[in-house]
Order: sequence, then structure tokens, then C-alpha cells
Amino acid sequence: MQSKRIEERTVESWFNEVRGQQLKQRQRALDYWNKFLEPHNETWILENKSTEDWGQHLCDFRDYLSEQPLERGEGFLSSNTTKTLCGTIRGYLKHIGCIIKLDKRQKLHLSKVEELARFDFPFNIRIKEKLLSVADTIEEYIVSCGVSFGLRIGDFLSITRGQLEPLLNEEVPISIGKIQTEKVGEPAYPFISSDCQQAIQRRLREMDKLGKTNPKEPMLDLNEGQVNEALQDHFKKAEIGTGSYVVRFHILRKFLTDCLASVSSGDKWKRIVGKSAQSPYIADECREAYKRVLPLIDVNGNRIRGTDQTVKELRSTIADLQTELTHKSNVINALEERIKELETRQDRIELLIKKASGDLIT
Repeated sequence: MQSKRIEERTVESWFNEVRGQQLKQRQRALDYWNKFLEPHNETWILENKSTEDWGQHLCDFRDYLSEQPLERGEGFLSSNTTKTLCGTIRGYLKHIGCIIKLDKRQKLHLSKVEELARFDFPFNIRIKEKLLSVADTIEEYIVSCGVSFGLRIGDFLSITRGQLEPLLNEEVPISIGKIQTEKVGEPAYPFISSDCQQAIQRRLREMDKLGKTNPKEPMLDLNEGQVNEALQDHFKKAEIGTGSYVVRFHILRKFLTDCLASVSSGDKWKRIVGKSAQSPYIADECREAYKRVLPLIDVNGNRIRGTDQTVKELRSTIADLQTELTHKSNVINALEERIKELETRQDRIELLIKKASGDLIT
């Protein structure tokens, strides 16, 4: 006989275990699951949790997911997404006490992920600078803070206004504190760089205008697919060719981790971005390591400038100087004309004086 505690486990108690991005992930998975099960519902599941072949149901669910269209854009859910959603529902079934037995074929079917046919885009400081030169407020936040935090996309979207706003007056790099990561459960200790600080400030001003002032308000009200699509559109807007490479949020995280790995030990940079590390987190040591990476990741104040941007700035400076020079030349010419007028007037006055003096003598 099952305990009362197990019998009372339902979708509500499953949802109550988590919040933020994890909750959204569970809600999304359950929406697909309910559509897949129609006309059955949770009551039917609870009544048959010991008799149904839930392993096979999960395999059929994954086949169902692979035929579902993307929420935005063209195409269908990726194999990685279907695997994640199936894993989420498997956790739900375990929560409510369903007996899940998987044979070898089923295990392979549920764990298989198709390899990406293309490689991730090789992001660098010059690409970042070009993106920021045409970015709106949200695009700037995604690129600048995506690089600065180095978090996975789900953890990135879980960050709220209240986590960032009180920190902005501190000296860069600014520690956000502990972020418990969703995917691997390891804590991350990200930092705010100079570019990121400016992006956060602009995003907060925009949120103020929209009335999004609650500290619990997420900095971005987007899902993972929308963030990836926004980044892809941003590349097109900046006229950056991507060829056969894949543009997704992960390239920002990879850029930071590569830069961190070049200036610090593995345990330090892994602690910053939420990867498994052996040594305990030491805030001061990680902050010092992050200081060394700032020149490699920040456009603001960085001496490594893109050639196109440098030429553009020089041309602008030259144009300003030419305008100023033209203005000063006009002023000088006007003064010279005035001097000539005064000299002519003075000559006339002297002639009149001489004539008047001669008349008086006569």
C-alpha cells in the first residue's frame, strides 16, 4: 500500500518544487505531454501508474515531439530539445509514483541526440564590437551580459532586476553572487563587466518606462528560442556573414570560457561559469582572475579596435576638424574685411582733418 505522501503527489506539488526558469521548463513540457495524452489526464495517470508501460509512453512522446513545429520560425523541435522535454516529463512521472522500466532499446531512443551538422560561430571581440555598434537595448543586454556572465541560457533568463540593480554602483568587475545552475546543479559566481554594467543600466531605464519596476521582474521576458532568434537577427542587422556556422546563445558563453581559460586556472574559471570544479570557490581569487580577462572581452575602453570602426571614427574626427577650420576661416575673413573698412574710414577721417585744418589756417 502506498503512503499518503506519495498519493498526494500531483502536478501542483511538482511545480511547487521549483521556480523561475525551471518552472517555465516544467510547464512547457507538461503542455506538450497533456496534448500528447489526450483524451487522458492526470487522474488516468494516477489510476494506471503501476500498470501502464511508461517507458514506451516516453518513447512515443519523444516521437510526437520530433513532429512539433518550432514556437517561432520554421522547422521542428531539435533532438536536443525533445530529449530535454522527455527528461522533464520522466521526472514528473517519477514524482507522482509511476513505475518506469526501460529496456536497452528504449534507453537508447530516449538518450539519442543528433549531432549538429554545423559548428558554432567563432565569436570574438571584433564581432562583439560590430554587434554593439547597431544594437538596441535588448540586443545590447543579450550580447554584453551574455558574454559577461558566461551562464547557460536557462540560468541567464532566470536573472531578475532585484539581483542586479543594487550592485551597479560597485567597482567593476562586480560579483553577482551565487547562481544555482539548473542543468548540472553546480553553483556559478558570475561577474558584471564594464560593457555589461552599461547594458544593465540602459535596460533598467527601459524597464522603468514600461512599468517593470518589481525586483522580481526578469531582465528579459523571452524564452530560450526567442533569445537565439534575436541573436540571429542581430547578426543579420550588423551584416555579419555566418556561412555554415551556427549562431546561438552558447557562443557567448564559450567566448568567455575560452578567454578565462587563457588567463586563469581551470578551477577558477569553472567556478565563475558554473562548471564542476574541485577546489572551493574563493571570491577574491576569482575576481582577480576576472580582472585579467576584462581587456579580452570588453569593447568599452578596449585598445583592440575593429579596423572599420577605427576608420569611421577617424573620418568623423577629420570632418569635425574641417568644419571647425572652415568656421574659423570665415571668422578670420570677416575680421580682415572689417579691418579694411576701419582703415578706409580712418584714412577718410585723416583727410577731412587735414582739409579742415587748412581751411582754418587760410
